[in-house]
Amino acid sequence: MSLKLIRISIILFFVLLFFGSLEANQIIFEKNVKDNDFDSGEYISEIGEQNEPIFLNIFNQKNYKDIKNFLAFIPSKNFNPVIQDLIFRFLKSKKLIDRNFVSIEEDQKIFELYINQLFETGRINEIELFYSQYPNLKDNEFILKKMIEGNLLRNRHNEACKILDNKSDKVPELFGKILIICDIINNRFDEAKLGLLLLKERNEPGDLFFIDLAYSLMSDKSISEEEGLKKKLNEVKSLNPIIMSSLQFADISPNYEQIDSLSISGLLSILSNPTVETDLKVFCSEILVKQQRIEIDMLSQAYQLSRFKSSEIENSLKIYKTLSPAKARPLLYQSILKEKNVDVRLKKIIAILKISKIDNMFRPISILVSELIPKEIVPNSNEELLLLSRMYQSKKNFLKAFELLELADEKTLQSEVLLRKISLSLNQSLTNGFVDEEQIFSNLKKVNENGKFDSEKLKKILIIIILNTELPQTLIDVISNLKLKANDKSFDFNFQDFLLAEKLSSKKDVYNSLRIFFKINLNKDFQELNMFDTYRSLKVLKNLELNEYFKQLSEHILQ
Repeated sequence: MSLKLIRISIILFFVLLFFGSLEANQIIFEKNVKDNDFDSGEYISEIGEQNEPIFLNIFNQKNYKDIKNFLAFIPSKNFNPVIQDLIFRFLKSKKLIDRNFVSIEEDQKIFELYINQLFETGRINEIELFYSQYPNLKDNEFILKKMIEGNLLRNRHNEACKILDNKSDKVPELFGKILIICDIINNRFDEAKLGLLLLKERNEPGDLFFIDLAYSLMSDKSISEEEGLKKKLNEVKSLNPIIMSSLQFADISPNYEQIDSLSISGLLSILSNPTVETDLKVFCSEILVKQQRIEIDMLSQAYQLSRFKSSEIENSLKIYKTLSPAKARPLLYQSILKEKNVDVRLKKIIAILKISKIDNMFRPISILVSELIPKEIVPNSNEELLLLSRMYQSKKNFLKAFELLELADEKTLQSEVLLRKISLSLNQSLTNGFVDEEQIFSNLKKVNENGKFDSEKLKKILIIIILNTELPQTLIDVISNLKLKANDKSFDFNFQDFLLAEKLSSKKDVYNSLRIFFKINLNKDFQELNMFDTYRSLKVLKNLELNEYFKQLSEHILQ
């Protein structure tokens, strides 16, 4: 098979796997929505599943400004899969609107805010399902626009244009660029040029690149070779679905800066776009696999798309440190797959695990390489034992993880080994419900006696201990006597929000508690939070009895 055919087959794999997972999610979601009838007398923003009672009355006695303020703090780009799932659970649920506080016009705006958040988080199938289930949405122009953009992002260009073909009153301000692209797709160049002239008269920033790109699409020249157009593309800071679809027609790839600012729906579309450069596909794959929006197998396929010389693969252990982590991981992965020498393969696996601690890629890489570990050899250093133990913990293979820690030299890296043992005990207890408090007590006591430990790591472990155990007096005493080091980073927090999170969540104030939770996690990954933000995030989930999410985020801390 030729290299070109191999690349095409891999791209097809991405497309089929991506859309297959979307269809599976849609079947579940569709069943839940079909079970719920929507009364035409209800406010439009009240559509959704009725099996989430915690969110049903979240906006009781809240006006439009309150609701808009709440939705503004939804961390739609957060990398953590647990937070992404909580956002989705909230967005798809039925939420009653207080008619004494919200007008019909404001209700329409709230609905559009929901739809926009679903779109930003890549839940395009759910938008289409709402549209198909509720006849009163047929004339809603905002949802039509998002459906068209969703089809463009998924390379369903004909379906996108059919939506407009069936609409008699096409609003130029809302659908102008889409109309132009659809005219070009259907070879209606005269209509497209007329639309471009009207667009040019508006003289708005950001339109100039689209105008030049559209004219290029109608010419006989090879667009991918037009340096002027590429230069203008680099001046565009953010991409919308229309430009992304047009770039695919033009066989032009966006750059890192533009992809870095994309919403999840945009990132998902990159994987099925054959014109995007391989390194950018890898970049998107890593982000999406961390959010658990794509399967680990897709990351494996993305890594194998990267092009390296044979000499680079052979000398990967020597050169990987000179590359960025996102470039080094594909190189090492390809090298691991080809390596026959078991000792060298283990070294390469250790290397990829090390650099995967950067960018929070450790868990997906652990799952990716765990089956490639040579079973007949034993690691020969504490560092390797700790890495591999953590790798097996990521897969919830606690027995193997403990076995490796037992081989560690107690005199070397003692506190790290002890902290890893405590983390393992806690992680195992979250999985099977049994807490070995004696073992935790014993290891904490040894940590304190040793006196040298990672204070920040221990603080996060203590949060999990305090929130998840009954705390017998012996454990309270050893925790009280721990000699924790002060760290300015730990005190970088909003004191009033810290007090409010505890008070409001204990009173089951879902609106204000979740608003604080989303605000904390708006611009940071959960793993990057300081001690106080970590504690109040978990405390909100625990007090609101969102136990599934509380447990999952606790496990993330321990890995």
